Amino acid sequence: MSATAAAHLHPASRTTLRGHLRRAAGRDNNPLCRPLDRAYSRLVTGTALMVLVAVVLAVVAALLLYRTEADDAARAARHWHVVTAVTTGPAQSDDPRGSAREHAPARWTYPVGPGAGSVPVPDGTTTGTALRVGLNDAGQPLGAPRSNGLIVSDAVLVGLATVTTLGFGTEGWVALRRHRLDRRSEADWESEWEQVEPGWSGRR
Repeated sequence: MSATAAAHLHPASRTTLRGHLRRAAGRDNNPLCRPLDRAYSRLVTGTALMVLVAVVLAVVAALLLYRTEADDAARAARHWHVVTAVTTGPAQSDDPRGSAREHAPARWTYPVGPGAGSVPVPDGTTTGTALRVGLNDAGQPLGAPRSNGLIVSDAVLVGLATVTTLGFGTEGWVALRRHRLDRRSEADWESEWEQVEPGWSGRR
């Protein structure tokens, strides 16, 4: 059979989403519409709804994470104070192989009194180097609050992870439901063919 003939026998469905909605709701007045067609339309509309819900949940998850981390960063910033410290020794790597970040002993002055400790420094920092150090309210070294860029990146990753996870779940549900509908369609076709074939072939 030629491709053209096959195309005429099996025309591609061009039902719009609106048409599927009407059919799924039982508002399709087409007399040729079968219960199985409505089941397929419910699958299409259900899939569209699940995709929409997945996107909404991903956006909500991303916004909640952003708000939580932004509030934490703002709270930390209120207790983070930058002072000038002077190193009292050369920089040393945290890893003997030299692959980790380097730290150096340093001293500084803070309203609660003089302080000293090990602080992160650039590679190759020598003794007597002045650098900026972040301290908490007690005068202890403290890392800088998370930047807005990092917070946004975390929120985007959470949103993508959420929509991906829900998307795989939706895809699995659609594949299972479609398989069941296809089997039902084949069973219906075989039942109808058993009734039509004798008259069509002239065996009656």
